[in-house]
Amino acid sequence: MLHHIGIFLQISAMTFLPLIILYQLQFGFKLIVMPVCTVIGFAVFWIGTQLREKA
Repeated sequence: MLHHIGIFLQISAMTFLPLIILYQLQFGFKLIVMPVCTVIGFAVFWIGTQLREKA
């Protein structure tokens, strides 16, 4: 089960980060939002990797 949750987290991070970039290019938002989203995306991806390795 941990393996599947890890895969889901990794796919989510790989999907939502480019979508956030596209949204920012189309509509724009404050400059601090992009680095925060990148750090959160990295953390989610890393947690997914850890879960996949445990399984």
